[in-house]
Amino acid sequence: MPDYIDELKKSAQERRTILCFGIDPKLERINVGSSAGAVEERIEPFFHEMTDRLLEENAIAAIKPNFAFFAQYGFDGLYVLENIIQRYRKKIPIILDGKRGDIGKTSEAYAREAFDFWGADALTVSPYMGEDSIKPFLREGKLVYMLCRTSNTGAADFQELKCGKKYLYEHVAMKAVEWGTGLVVGATSDSIKRIVKIVKASGDGKGNGKKEVPMLIPGIGSQGGDLEMVLEALKDNLLIHRINASSSISYAYEKTGGKPVEAAVKEAEKLNRVIRGYF
Repeated sequence: MPDYIDELKKSAQERRTILCFGIDPKLERINVGSSAGAVEERIEPFFHEMTDRLLEENAIAAIKPNFAFFAQYGFDGLYVLENIIQRYRKKIPIILDGKRGDIGKTSEAYAREAFDFWGADALTVSPYMGEDSIKPFLREGKLVYMLCRTSNTGAADFQELKCGKKYLYEHVAMKAVEWGTGLVVGATSDSIKRIVKIVKASGDGKGNGKKEVPMLIPGIGSQGGDLEMVLEALKDNLLIHRINASSSISYAYEKTGGKPVEAAVKEAEKLNRVIRGYF
């Protein structure tokens, strides 16, 4: 993981942002070419052009392709996913949003898929099945983001259950410190404050946290998360974290009109004006 954290810091420093572009293709929202064209002919140019431009503008410091949004289109969609990962490998951190996790041997297979086949730098996983389901993903130079307190409305059903004196998501955060993983923490609640406090307390007992727990924060765009609140919580070690925006960037043109790429750049710039105030 140290190599990946260094890459996160370097990418953020160079671009002066911690914004992550989530790539979630939906054919009905892609206004490019003929609606009768092949899947790859519609999705690929849309996201290639958009991601290229966001990189040229130093507007993003990671990309997060969501596996399910590609897999819904079968092998054609997965072919596009492969091309996107290959196009941006070594240029920017790539987080594969796959939400994997199973018994040990199955997790080993998922880890080979994510890191050896797809070539991702990081992967989202579910911690529900415990340590033996997480260990196979812990590779040098790679990172696992465990689902902790997510941004969806149903997150409270389980994640905010009290286990002793702490919420379940707080126990997950403590395990992230112990196991050396990152965390997925949504921007739609103030739980991130509690999680940062747990990480800080993991160091020398005086609040000087020696553990670095990178967080992937969804929920800022279409879900209406509080960007300022998140940045305030993360400001002491900002560079290792990533704030994700997906459809609010990809499909910004639906609200503003004009070309999809130009609308995407403007939406990213709007977020970065706030983010860069913390650099």
